[in-house]
Amino acid sequence: MMRAVILAAGEGKRLRHHFKAPKPLVRLLGLSLIERNILALKECGINDFVIITGCYFSEIQSHLGNGNKLGVNITYLHNPEWELGNGVSAYTFQREYRQGEKFVLIMSDHVFELKAIKAFIAEAKKINEGEILLAADRRLKNVYDLMECTKIKFEQDYALELGKELQDFNAVDCGLFLCTGALLEALSDKISQCRYTLTDAVNMLASKHRVKLHFINAAWIDVDDLPSYRHAEKMVLRSLVPPKDGFVSRVLNRKVSLLITKLFARTGITPNQVTFVSFLISAVSAVFFALGYPLYGGMLAQVSSIFDGVDGEIGRLKFLKSSYGGLLDAVLDRYADFLIVIGMAYSWYSKTENTVVLLACAAALTGLPMSMLLKEKFHALTGRPFIPESYDGIFRYLPANRDGRMFIIMLGGVLNLVPAALFFLAVITHLQALVRLYNIRQLM
Repeated sequence: MMRAVILAAGEGKRLRHHFKAPKPLVRLLGLSLIERNILALKECGINDFVIITGCYFSEIQSHLGNGNKLGVNITYLHNPEWELGNGVSAYTFQREYRQGEKFVLIMSDHVFELKAIKAFIAEAKKINEGEILLAADRRLKNVYDLMECTKIKFEQDYALELGKELQDFNAVDCGLFLCTGALLEALSDKISQCRYTLTDAVNMLASKHRVKLHFINAAWIDVDDLPSYRHAEKMVLRSLVPPKDGFVSRVLNRKVSLLITKLFARTGITPNQVTFVSFLISAVSAVFFALGYPLYGGMLAQVSSIFDGVDGEIGRLKFLKSSYGGLLDAVLDRYADFLIVIGMAYSWYSKTENTVVLLACAAALTGLPMSMLLKEKFHALTGRPFIPESYDGIFRYLPANRDGRMFIIMLGGVLNLVPAALFFLAVITHLQALVRLYNIRQLM
């Protein structure tokens, strides 16, 4: 089982000035920087961690303990000579190194999108003994604070030279390594020459064509000061938006739900609690529709739709996702849809006593679950998530996913067009189901 080594030995003066805490323990959207990396690596199947401490060893060890609260195992190695350089801190792992093992080395103050780390870890089998793998970014226009980064000159996916002052470069170092014992040997050689940085050792390996590069295609940042901290907040929040989002969710709902998630991140509110709140708002919406107050019913339906995105965002943000949480969300969403449509139909029928209401209501209730059902069946059959942008074609703009349906309900309530909204829901949900059945058949 692969282990991860986290460097958390430095002083971090620029960030400590603002947060009055050691940099690895600075909280970013509800989790400390080091916790965020531990939990991200845990998602990749790594459960054993070695944390290299220095300046703030007692504070870090007191905060994280043995890792039980995070569901991992943590071992601490203290580097009393941390001021010499990060190469000395990295070499401290020599005391725990197991001959022949591969290990991940990551900086405690670097933040990555989860998919970037997952793709990087997946490359472990491609690294030979004597080599190391370095995460690099060649999308130079997207790199935050390029001048402060360690630059890389590479050819054919292998690093030739690294350095902060390098003038001729075509990528930057992301601070994420997959290492073999070769790194520790290089560190030992360089430290004996009074060269104490990690870059010194990596350059030694690069000169021997032993530093292979993995180019990441997701967001990352080195959190070093207040501006980079603010940028990291925005980066992490943007990463919470799933590719399967519907049009209304992307254009409208997420702009509000991410603000709510940012606020909730500072609290102990759980995804399941938000799921239940969203359901309660939907139930109140249904009551307002039934009592003949479509304006309030419609507005609350849209609010519940926004909150319906917050539970997933908090789950991804704080690594609280669970299979049961997904099931609870799916079941309560179906109940919420049912209650709102019944409320709308009852309001219409109480005014007209027209049996057409029953047909419209039945058609809408039958069509509402089809979007989720087809997505789930597609995933079960193919192992891939159903991405509307990829599979729905022009019909991806049809507001038949849940975010679109709730938006139609909101418009029907606000404009006092409840019958039209019910008919429209019935038509678009069944139309989408037929189109998806046809498109999926072409893919099978």
